[in-house]
Amino acid sequence: MVDKGGQTLSATRFAQLTGVSRERLRTWERRYGFPAPHRVAQGPRRYAAEDVSRVVAVRHAAAAGVPLAAAIARTRAAEAAMAPPAETLAALVDELPVPVVALSGPAPMRIEYVNAALRELPDAPQPGDELVEAVPAFAGTPCESALLRLFASDAGPVEAHHPAWGGHARNVARSSLFRLPAPPGAAPLVAMLGLEGDGERAARAALAAQRRELDTLRQSHARHARWLEALALLAEALQREPEPAAALAQSLDVVIRHTRSIDAALATHGAGRLEIERSHRGVFGPAAVTVAAHPRIATALRDGDPVWLDGPERGAFGLPEDVRACAVPVVVAAEPLGLLLLAGEEAEPLDPDSRRLLRSISAAMGFAVLRDRLVADLRAAAGRP
Repeated sequence: MVDKGGQTLSATRFAQLTGVSRERLRTWERRYGFPAPHRVAQGPRRYAAEDVSRVVAVRHAAAAGVPLAAAIARTRAAEAAMAPPAETLAALVDELPVPVVALSGPAPMRIEYVNAALRELPDAPQPGDELVEAVPAFAGTPCESALLRLFASDAGPVEAHHPAWGGHARNVARSSLFRLPAPPGAAPLVAMLGLEGDGERAARAALAAQRRELDTLRQSHARHARWLEALALLAEALQREPEPAAALAQSLDVVIRHTRSIDAALATHGAGRLEIERSHRGVFGPAAVTVAAHPRIATALRDGDPVWLDGPERGAFGLPEDVRACAVPVVVAAEPLGLLLLAGEEAEPLDPDSRRLLRSISAAMGFAVLRDRLVADLRAAAGRP
């Protein structure tokens, strides 16, 4: 909620507007001093409303591969916002979810521009077409008369019903008609900006839902591809590297890169305890955790089901407060061998696909643990260190 002065936002609202979680915002603040929240005494954080666009700019830059520190420095050095360039405005018009048409005229009345929403329709008119030839149902309509009047006079914007675009002449659409500004002596242009009715709104909502579903499927496919590659690389690392410590280090490196984690560690299980000597990147501290003291961890080990750790559980493994961690049980032949711990900045939903893929990765790690135990036992039997 915006405060009475209209200048700051709560941390929750700021996170919603920027797409950056509260935990990640605190990480950026701690590491880079950005964004700088306003706090009174020990009160809750509140963020400047004007920082929303800056944080969004940093998020997009980081997603494009710009180092976070460089993205923040670039944003801090940016000049005050200016009017968008013509290219930006043109892109904005092209991306509008309603049809936009620019016409020259009055005789012939020719289509000079159509935006993406119209180009996607079947049998839609194209630039260069004459309006009444491309859509014969326009001829003699009040909309055609209104367009001619705009070309011939200084009449203001009007709304008009007209035949629907895209080969559906029996359907009726509605547009706002207005004359576009032009320099003296230039040929006049008139625009038609589509206005949504109930049918158009419902169709757009259905299309948006389909696009969201498609995005979800694409993300799921990309995740499958990454993790299947991780399984192949894990198998290769375990076959190529005979030394247990080196094999574990290579395996954790593969897991971190392909699950996009901050760090990873293998907590081995024995005598009711989970022990970590060190994690691959040092985010997890050396830890010895009694399983019975953490019922959710005990349940995960028993059921073999991944789980996001809560605050006390993360603290037991030496994690900083603002880092999340997923615990993936390593179970082979019903024997719990340990936990594969994956650290990240945000907790992502564990859907069925995620659980299945995480179990596959943990199974590969489990066979590595069994192999290492066998190697250790054979060396002990042979009297070798």
